[in-house]
Amino acid sequence: MDQVIDLPLIVNGVARYADGPQDDDVHLLRFESGAAVRIPRFHQSHLDEIHAAADDLDAELAAISSAEIITFLGKVGELWDARRLAARMFVRRHAHTLTQFPDVMMERDYETIGHFLAQRWHLYDQIESEFGDQRILDEWLPVQMSYRRAYPRGLVLHYLVGNLPLASMYSLCRGMVTKNRSIAKLPSRDPISPVGLALAVLEVDPQHPVSRALSLPYWPHGDAVGDAAIASVDAACVWGGEAAVRSVRSKLGVNVPLAEYGPRHSASVVDLTDADVREAAMRVVEDAAFYDQEACFNTQRVFVKGDTTAFVAAARDAFATFTGNLPFVTENRDVLANRSALLAEASFRGFPSTVTPDWAVVELPLGTTDLPHPLGRTLFVHPVEDLGDVARHLDRHSQTLSVHPWRITTEHRDRWAAAGADRLVEAGFSRMPRAGFTHDGSLGMHTLVRLVSIERSWDDPGRYYTRRTDAAQHYLVDRYDRVRATMQADDLAAVGTDPRPAPAEGEQR
Repeated sequence: MDQVIDLPLIVNGVARYADGPQDDDVHLLRFESGAAVRIPRFHQSHLDEIHAAADDLDAELAAISSAEIITFLGKVGELWDARRLAARMFVRRHAHTLTQFPDVMMERDYETIGHFLAQRWHLYDQIESEFGDQRILDEWLPVQMSYRRAYPRGLVLHYLVGNLPLASMYSLCRGMVTKNRSIAKLPSRDPISPVGLALAVLEVDPQHPVSRALSLPYWPHGDAVGDAAIASVDAACVWGGEAAVRSVRSKLGVNVPLAEYGPRHSASVVDLTDADVREAAMRVVEDAAFYDQEACFNTQRVFVKGDTTAFVAAARDAFATFTGNLPFVTENRDVLANRSALLAEASFRGFPSTVTPDWAVVELPLGTTDLPHPLGRTLFVHPVEDLGDVARHLDRHSQTLSVHPWRITTEHRDRWAAAGADRLVEAGFSRMPRAGFTHDGSLGMHTLVRLVSIERSWDDPGRYYTRRTDAAQHYLVDRYDRVRATMQADDLAAVGTDPRPAPAEGEQR
């Protein structure tokens, strides 16, 4: 091992590190870069502590307003952006050695989360876009003949994934702003990003209820304590592959809502008859190559109307420019072997291919789906005559469709959306969701809260009912007499009681 990085087990906002280099009550996670992470094991006693603190923490979280939470997180974001927190410099120093993403790519994500917290309107906008009003977590809001308010679920599981650093941090933000306690299962691929954000929160104020509501353990698949933790939560969101989603789903209790962010694929659509080819290629490559194509919103295929030869040439140049800014640095042998094998298959089958160590472009006939996508900054290019026909290549596993030029969206959006696309964005910006976006066809914070309603008294009939002198007498007593009178007046013989069509002449029922 070239380097051992100590990460804490965080329980109720308390960071606990391994007790020296001889401590064997730890997990040792090894990485292709030669680095290793040491983190204390998660025991039943730690889970018991989380549950023991629940009532007091829930009461404290309920007593503070959304404004107080967002202001506190805003302070975290300001200090994070100013690079004045040890936690911020910790992830700056170590994160890229674990994830094997370029350090500049990691910094872009860390800047994004800092801006998201420091610029407080982002969290207010997120709440309002999902619930209709930024005060839903603090006040009873009138909604037609009821009042409505959102309450935290309690203990929320964040089953995190390591292929998208921003996702794990964003998931924690959702938990904090909805006044929940969070237990975040750290991913083996990137345990440092969520821990870094949590440590930043603790560094600003370790006694704040939001800080003490954070627990971030690591456990391996099938761990008994981890399974017990999953079974004890009040809500869950799981990020990852199909196996992870199925596993978490099978272990949750009854009436526990689950937000699934499982495997999805994304694509781009380009109309070169109405766009500059170099700009189109630059935008599509940005959507494809950031995060080394490991995020669900990364473009894997691009459907091109027009001169595909010109597009491929422009894509080669765009990939070269992108690689100059963000080199392809992974040393993961499984990733590289899979990429090499699938690109060799494409070449063997006669598909025109440009393959470099850093990126690849493969031209495929429309409808070719039997060649698995190798990821690793590989762009499959499909010619298409009618942009509406892209809908035939979308399904329930589709996520983002990035489009260029943007003006073609209006004509085709209904067909693409009906076929399965959950999100339509301007090409080049798939990784930058805007306020009001949906996440895999849903609203992410809804799973984390209970929407409670208080219905108005029937003394207020509203606009649909006639005002009654005594509503209870009318609806609970008199209505039965009226129904019985109507039934007695029915002439069943005259109307008939058989709804089947009359038989044709000479036929019998």
